[in-house]
Amino acid sequence: MRIRSRLRLLLAATVAVTATLLALGAAGLLGGGATDALTGRVRLEADLLVQTLRQSAPNADQQAFALEAGRRLDLRVTLIARDGAVLGDSARDRAGLGTLDNHLGRPEITAAALHREGESRRRSESTGIEYLYVARRVDGPGPVGFVRLALPIERLTAARARMRATLLLLASATFVLVLTAAWPLAGRLTRPVEVMSATAERAAGGEFHLDVPWERSDEISRLAAAVDRMRRALLGQIEDSERERRLLLSVIGGMKEGLVLVDADRKVRLANEAFRAIFGVGFDPNGHLLAEVIRNPTVMRDLDAALDEEHRASASVVQAADTGRAYELRVTPLPEAGGGRSGALILFLDITRLEALERVRREFVANVSHELRTPLTSIKAFVETLIEGGLRDPDNSLRFLDIVRRHADRMQALIDDLTDLSLIETGAVRLALGPVDVREVAEEVVAQSAPRRAGSKVEVRVELPRAWRVRADRRRLEQILINLLDNAVKFNRPGGVVRLTGADIGDRRLVRVEDTGLGIPADSLDKIFNRFYRVDASRAREAGGTGLGLAIVKHLMRLHAGGVTATSELGRGSVFTLDFPRPGPDEEKGPDVLPDAGPV
Repeated sequence: MRIRSRLRLLLAATVAVTATLLALGAAGLLGGGATDALTGRVRLEADLLVQTLRQSAPNADQQAFALEAGRRLDLRVTLIARDGAVLGDSARDRAGLGTLDNHLGRPEITAAALHREGESRRRSESTGIEYLYVARRVDGPGPVGFVRLALPIERLTAARARMRATLLLLASATFVLVLTAAWPLAGRLTRPVEVMSATAERAAGGEFHLDVPWERSDEISRLAAAVDRMRRALLGQIEDSERERRLLLSVIGGMKEGLVLVDADRKVRLANEAFRAIFGVGFDPNGHLLAEVIRNPTVMRDLDAALDEEHRASASVVQAADTGRAYELRVTPLPEAGGGRSGALILFLDITRLEALERVRREFVANVSHELRTPLTSIKAFVETLIEGGLRDPDNSLRFLDIVRRHADRMQALIDDLTDLSLIETGAVRLALGPVDVREVAEEVVAQSAPRRAGSKVEVRVELPRAWRVRADRRRLEQILINLLDNAVKFNRPGGVVRLTGADIGDRRLVRVEDTGLGIPADSLDKIFNRFYRVDASRAREAGGTGLGLAIVKHLMRLHAGGVTATSELGRGSVFTLDFPRPGPDEEKGPDVLPDAGPV
């Protein structure tokens, strides 16, 4: 090689190394400066937002503020209450705010709570994006306790990459100029090829956003332009596919229904978290045979029918072994472009509530039919006796008619209780709420029930404090106490005692009805408030009960924002406790009406 060529090569190498080192050094310095500038801008914007929030109205729409601020700043803006609840987030819609976790434990929020400002760099749990978080504490009377701005790290990385690319491009241009000065013709011919080669190598390394430059109209430049167009088209398709994939996975992951996608070989290709929770699958089922994931013959039978017989299987019901919940199974074959089946989509729809409602309906119809059948049978029998000649026997005819009347009264009481319970359960009962003296109501109820318990020899004692009030509907409170007192007397022993007492525990006011009866078995305590449930059915019917009194008490107490519980000891008696909210001083006023109640 000639010395001129060696000098040219040495000069080219020296210029190339010098330009590269300068470019890398400048890229490091400028990249750090750009990062500091962006970070400083985020801090400044956070301070400005704090000032704006201090001057805003306390009842302002925080979600709308976050969305507008995020749009104008091109940052993720999050408004957080002092207790950590998210009031607004520019990366979420209004419906999605309820799904966000409490943010009080986030590092930047913890630091801001202690030092007025805090920063952290981590991946977001809600979006999966890595952010630089800058948080500021908001002091003042408003609901917002913290303002947090989030700058995606990829934006900093992209800025540095653009800067490096620009500086490297400048270094390459310098290098090319030297080569052009040394070898004008060779440099002119080889530069586009070298640039395309470098760009292709970097694209192979993952830098898909690099442009392939072309300036002239010769064949090499046209090749560069064609390669650049091809790169852009491929990049667009990749981004579209990735966007659609993320959207699909988000929708499937958010479904409450179990979903499984299997291929023609019965292998799981996609399964959401709901499916794994239903069947307790503790591993990633993708790639496994469905029979290895769940061992349910109904699922496998319907899947075989969908894949082999090529039609949608009829809906079946399967039970989850661990939870006992019921699911409707739907298997849909997926057609392949060239014919045949590429797999099947399996859905598990939770129908546990529908099954429970159907069971309750069947039990209710059976109970009502049973309760009506006994008095109707007796009425029919005695009426037929009277028709066939019993009317000519005055003594027996009056006794028969009295029995018919008592059974008719029992049917009327049953229908009245059913109607009352239905109105209460459907929210059609209108409560006139106001301060009610419980002792006064209890004494009236005891006086009214005296004729009914005349032969029982059961003593009823009212031991409630005087002027002891609860916020209740007086007529409905009377109904509650009548049901409880009647039961306490009916199921008491001769000479027994029923006591009405009261106590305040915290913010609750308790009314207790205690009896000295035979008590209730432990396995029946959680059932006695069900409709038509009787611990001793024969004795209850002899006493004239409908089996609905305690159910009415339970639902009426719920309307009063309270509850009723029962404790019992066999041979010692039972205690029914009514739990009312304790009225405040400002509630001791005239009657009020529940805002969402309907007409009777």
